[in-house]
Amino acid sequence: MKTFSVLLGAALLLCSCGGTIRLADRGRSDYRIVVASDADSLTRLAAERFRTYFLRISQADLPVVTDAEAAVPREIVFGPTNRTAGDTFETETLGADGFVIYTDGPALHVTGNTSRGTLNGMYTLLENYLGCRKYSAEAEVIPQREEVALPGRIYDRQVPVIVFRDVHYRGTNDQGYIDWHKLSHDTTGGKPDWGFWCHSFGQLLPADEYFGTHPEYFALVGGSRAATQPCLSNPAVLEIVCDNLAAAMAEKPEARYWSVSTNDNFGYCQCPLCAEVDSIEGSATGSVIRFVNQVAERFPDKVISTLAYQYTRAAPKVTRPLENVNIMFCNIECNRSQPIATDSTSASFRRDMEEWAALTDNILVWDYVIQFKNLVSPFPNFHTLQPNIRYFVDNHVVAMFEQGNREVGGEFADLRAYLVSKLMWNPAADADSLMNDFLDGYYGPAGGHIKEYIDRITDNLIRSGKPLSIFGAPTDGADSYLSPENLAVYEACFDRAEAAVADRPEYLKRVRIARQPLRYAELEQTKLDPYGPHGIYVKAEDGTWKTNPEYTKKLEDFVALCKEEGVTRLSEWHTTPDEYLEMMSRISVVRQEGNLSFEKPVTLSPAPHPKYGRDADKILTNGIRGSNDYKIQWLGWDVPRFEAVVDLGSEQEIARVTATYFQALTDWIFFPKQVTFYVSADGKDYVQTGMEAQPEVNRAVAVGSRAFSSAVGRKARYVKVVTDGVGTCPPWHLGAGGKAFAFMDEIVVE
Repeated sequence: MKTFSVLLGAALLLCSCGGTIRLADRGRSDYRIVVASDADSLTRLAAERFRTYFLRISQADLPVVTDAEAAVPREIVFGPTNRTAGDTFETETLGADGFVIYTDGPALHVTGNTSRGTLNGMYTLLENYLGCRKYSAEAEVIPQREEVALPGRIYDRQVPVIVFRDVHYRGTNDQGYIDWHKLSHDTTGGKPDWGFWCHSFGQLLPADEYFGTHPEYFALVGGSRAATQPCLSNPAVLEIVCDNLAAAMAEKPEARYWSVSTNDNFGYCQCPLCAEVDSIEGSATGSVIRFVNQVAERFPDKVISTLAYQYTRAAPKVTRPLENVNIMFCNIECNRSQPIATDSTSASFRRDMEEWAALTDNILVWDYVIQFKNLVSPFPNFHTLQPNIRYFVDNHVVAMFEQGNREVGGEFADLRAYLVSKLMWNPAADADSLMNDFLDGYYGPAGGHIKEYIDRITDNLIRSGKPLSIFGAPTDGADSYLSPENLAVYEACFDRAEAAVADRPEYLKRVRIARQPLRYAELEQTKLDPYGPHGIYVKAEDGTWKTNPEYTKKLEDFVALCKEEGVTRLSEWHTTPDEYLEMMSRISVVRQEGNLSFEKPVTLSPAPHPKYGRDADKILTNGIRGSNDYKIQWLGWDVPRFEAVVDLGSEQEIARVTATYFQALTDWIFFPKQVTFYVSADGKDYVQTGMEAQPEVNRAVAVGSRAFSSAVGRKARYVKVVTDGVGTCPPWHLGAGGKAFAFMDEIVVE
């Protein structure tokens, strides 16, 4: 196993017989800070930041001088200087980020092979030796001490095995946080060492420039050319890609890594030449890796990165990636309830991971650590973070991209970002100690109660045997780890947590934010049984269903705190807090009055898809409007045409019929292209009353609903709604050529 390199440091600290060195006492110090006379700006920054923090700790202001001044015994030296010329260790072995902290008599040295390494060492000195913490961009702990002393003998050498460490959380895009936690991204979330990051074929072979005149440059999918992916066996494609890549490199010559990788869709080329290569290599990875190797040969001084993602996740059977090819390996499909190394459902992922590891040492893992469809939802995966990172390191992973929340907020955002940052630097760190330290420092006296909640929900998840999907929902665990009974236990943990910090406003606000996922789970689960004891509605004295006032208060309180926190989205690409309030308020009103179809029987032909047919005999006429979760209160079909017939029980005067449909483009769900309405007196002879069409997909609606309707103006007993879906995903879509879904909700007859 590749391990984090810490040579002798801990052992020397434990067996040190050199006493202590006193850096400050009651606001006074005999020490000064030293940098080389030609030190670069980053080393000088390390010295000045240490000076600032040390002043806050000790009230002693240390002067900063250069090594042009004569040496004195008590110095804190940052970076290589004339004081370190005789040191026996080799800084070259520290790499770009590593460092050594050591004592030489009363002098203290912090040095790296690079100024970045020296800065990393300075922050480790603050944290591991002086007790400072940076839990988030805003939450720092700087202890105040009358006396500041260190062990008399220190030798602490740290070199990370993961050389690229990116935490994709909006809250980590703070320069102070980036530096403290030794991360590789910048304040925009960008990657300074990278040109193109991923899904780059669209940039290197733009469809709007070439597809119209040269469709043969693009994938043959289902017998037709589609602008989904390039045709990688076409020699002209290689030349265009290399020319465009060279032009991009000329604009950003400092970037070392350049992605040449698939677009984010499944429409790979099936032409005879590409298919032959893929057959030899065992998967569609074959044509990609051979193409990328050809590109890498043209640019030997750069690293060409390509995705092992979805249909290219499997390693090729014949071709080995060149040394300057990086494999960006993605685990989007994996279960998060168990560590990958032991999870039975991750067997195929382990096979692919280990086969890639047998081919190359140059692997970046793109890991997903949150629930993207429900950003503010319980997602108890903390117990898998360290085992997964260690598994990756065992399999030649040298770079990691931990994808968290691109939006503001999210479930335990600061805690999860903190843990993955620490574990990427040192995969062998004590994860429990890291978590406990964070909880106690970030939540104060409430930390223990929040740890109890995390332990309880994690244990309940593991005992349930349920999977944990990054595309899941809090309704998935409603019968197990997120059952109403368990939610009540978790709420009690937070009751105790809030009581423990009732007089500490800063801690109390953080505890209330940490509680938000439970409130969200409770709100989402009301949709499972809206008329039940934990539902949306209560029966009024007149027998009608009214909105439960407890539901309304919980919804309004949840949204208000989201807005106070600054939460931007509740799902990765959509649903602001205000949109959530509007949507959940809309479904809280039962459509009864004037609705002739309320609770009337419906006949469906054909039946909905088995995965999306829950309560099919009730959903379309139960008076409840669907939300943005298409798995609840919606019915879904993957056939081109289906129909629903409502029996009103007797002939009645009908003014209008309305049917509502859902669209979620990333889930292959589209509004229908046409809806036709019919009525009948006997259920045999039908008269068309109207038709509403949408010939083209409305790409402006990523997620949303739309009503299709028809005026009627006649008596009838039966109402038929015939839906014509788009059939297959259009050429521009990530599922081009695949079956498209249509989802239908309430049929309202007025």
